[in-house]
Parts: sequence; structure tokens; C-alpha cells
Amino acid sequence: MNKLEMNMVVIQEVFRNEEYVGKHTTNVDNYVGKAFYPSKLYPGRMELTAKDPIEAILTEADKQGMNVLMGVGMFAWFDFTPESLEWHKRVAKELWDMYGHHESFYAFYVSEESGGGLDNWEQRPEMRKKRKDDIVNFFKEFKAYCNALAPDKPIMLATNSFEVPNGMDTYPALMEHLDILCPFGFARMPDGDLTGKEAANMLQKVCDEAKAHLWFDLEVFLFNPDNSLYPRPVEEIIRDLNLFDNFEKILCYQFPGVFNDPKMSIRVGEARTIDLFNGYMKYLKELKAKNKKRK
Repeated sequence: MNKLEMNMVVIQEVFRNEEYVGKHTTNVDNYVGKAFYPSKLYPGRMELTAKDPIEAILTEADKQGMNVLMGVGMFAWFDFTPESLEWHKRVAKELWDMYGHHESFYAFYVSEESGGGLDNWEQRPEMRKKRKDDIVNFFKEFKAYCNALAPDKPIMLATNSFEVPNGMDTYPALMEHLDILCPFGFARMPDGDLTGKEAANMLQKVCDEAKAHLWFDLEVFLFNPDNSLYPRPVEEIIRDLNLFDNFEKILCYQFPGVFNDPKMSIRVGEARTIDLFNGYMKYLKELKAKNKKRK
């Protein structure tokens, strides 16, 4: 990643728990998700050779001068209920206690994601309102809690870019308690929705008004029929990089399995992942050469 000047690592989640808001009975006591690190909170573990991959990532990021956004999740997808809030507080504290000494520990990233309309596709008006109220209360409480632990660490959430107008009654209140909004999906807007650029501009305005930061979660993959990911053509990625000029920072989803340095000892994903790495490296070199000429 550092070779490609991708200087930020977002750990998507530190627990795996594939449940969805409104469709589970999970709470902080009966949580059965499996940790990717040696958590003392819950006994479940993902089957990994590494004892503590989070420590390994942070240690290497310290050496490389990179930043790591710590994914606090997963309780359940799109779940910002009070029970989820309590779980996130406990996990955030453990992560800070275990890893907060690392220079590369940059921010807390809440892993649950959200639809751009912030109601997470609820059909009934009262449930749409509940989801919107929940997400505002979640970040109000979570940000205050994390600020008490680590005052200089921002909080980030990734949403999709769909149905943004449906969330405009809630975004101003949400962004008061969120430092970074990092939306994705601008290249695949649904029929009848805004264009990607229109959605980006709408979100930029609300972030500016709240003095919050708007980053771009650029999708560098396409879907196979079985929903697995394969590398998106580098020309499409470059087009998106140049289509949107308002984002302060551009991250991408995802490096593993989509990009592979040909010098890596193990290749995760298909051969085209090496082509994407080489193609993006070529683009970076060409960009630097152009910028040098301008100077």
C-alpha cells in the first residue's frame, strides 16, 4: 500500500458478526461475534495463524509513517441501537487500552456503515424515524465517550451515496457528532437517484456547514456473479479520481484481493490484481512527471 502512496489503512472490523439491524436478538452479554485480535471481552476468535494481526499492522504502519483507522465493529450491520452503542464503547476502550500507544493509531472507524438515506431501508415511517434518531444518538454518545478516552482521535463513518435527499432531515444533526464522513458507491447510482456528482455536492455542503470532513471511499472493484470482488479497470478508477474534485481525501475499498504487488510472497486474488497494481503505479508516475513539468 505504501508503495502506491496509499498512506491510510482502514481496518474494516475487529470482530466478525454477520447480523443485521432489526433481525437479531444480540446484546452486549450474549454477543457471539469472533475477534480478529486477543480480546478479553468475548471468547470467540476468527481462525487465524496470526495471534494479533492488529498489533502487526500498527507496528508496520509506525515504521512506514502511515495512519491506521481502527474499525470498531462489527456488532451488526446498520445497527446504531443503544445496545450497539454500549458494545462499541466497550470495544473502543479495549482497543485504545491495547493499541493506543502506537503513533499510527489515527482514528476510530465505526464499521456498521449506513444507507445514504440514514433510515436503512425501513418501510414504515415510525421505523424510518427510529433509525435516524438512533444514528444521531449513537454518534453523539460515542464521540463524547471516545473524546474522553482519546481527545485527538477523530470518528469516521462510511455510508453509501444512495438516497441522500431522504437523509437531509438528519445529516445536519449527525454531522455535529461525526468528524469524517466517507461515502461510497458514486459510480453505481441507482436509476432515478441523483448523479454521483450531485450526491457528492449535497454531502459536501452539509459537511462544510458542520465543519466536518468529507472523504471519498472509492470502489476499486467490480462484482463477480457470486458477489466476490475482482479488480476494476484502472481507467475507470482514474476517471473517478478526476470526476470528483471536492473530496479532501480519497481512500479505496479494498486493497487486499484487488491490488497485489508482484513482489509480494503471497498473492491474494486473481492475476488481474497484479495488473491493477502495476497500472496504478504507472498512473502515479505519469502524474508526478506532469506535475513536475508544471512547476
